[in-house]
Amino acid sequence: MSEFKGILNSRYGNCFTNNFTNLVTTTGSEYYKGLEMILNVEPDDYVPISHTVGARIVIHSPSDNPNPEENGINIIPGYETVIYLSQTVMRRLSAPYKDGCVSYQDNKDILMKSQILCTQTCIQRYNYKECGCVEPSLPAMLDMKRCNTTNTSEICCLDDVMNQLAIHGTDCECPLPCNSTYYNERRMIAIWPSNVSFFNRKSSQKTTSLKVYRASHAKVKIFFSDLESLIYEQHPVFIESEMFSYLGGEFGLWLGLSLIALFEITEVFLFIFSKLLC
Repeated sequence: MSEFKGILNSRYGNCFTNNFTNLVTTTGSEYYKGLEMILNVEPDDYVPISHTVGARIVIHSPSDNPNPEENGINIIPGYETVIYLSQTVMRRLSAPYKDGCVSYQDNKDILMKSQILCTQTCIQRYNYKECGCVEPSLPAMLDMKRCNTTNTSEICCLDDVMNQLAIHGTDCECPLPCNSTYYNERRMIAIWPSNVSFFNRKSSQKTTSLKVYRASHAKVKIFFSDLESLIYEQHPVFIESEMFSYLGGEFGLWLGLSLIALFEITEVFLFIFSKLLC
């Protein structure tokens, strides 16, 4: 586990993250060259409030913070889960263009390092303003007083805040990031391990029955299905130089027409004036 960095999640407990670089493209029978893990979920150590057994994997860009509450794949004990990845990159334009994206990675404020953290920070400010405490399940602004989950009035206050935000919206300014990377996960599962492979394993591992082993272990394989990346990149219809060029042409055209009309009107007045003098 020395390659993993531990982080704490209020909902899922201990989480571990790493920036793997060995997820090479593999085909056919060589897909095992990707990332391969055997997870021991240790179901006997679960607390009474846990309703499910297993693990959750979130695959995200290294520049983004993991968000297991909204994203992720559930890993089931007793199964081998194979995850195929294909990369999609989205590059947006910043203001004054429509998306008005923001480069969160360049923000010095640690609470604004991603759109998710920005949104959570904004919600926590509403919570603190109305309730005097913040939602303990959100990772943002936890240095402030956390609401007591056993206190009915504080929990009801948090619920009221979320209902008000859902109905009336917020004034949170958390635009889309200028660069987003998605991995378009596809998943396949199969029962694991098989009877033959289990009973052929090393003798030092023959300490539990197949039923017990399946109930507590899961196998995960992750790899890129190909090295191609699908890139969506926004480009302005008119760049600055082209815009001034077109405006100059339009002004020149209409100004030229206006001068011609002015000369014609002047000629008419002179003609009428000469006739009146006669």
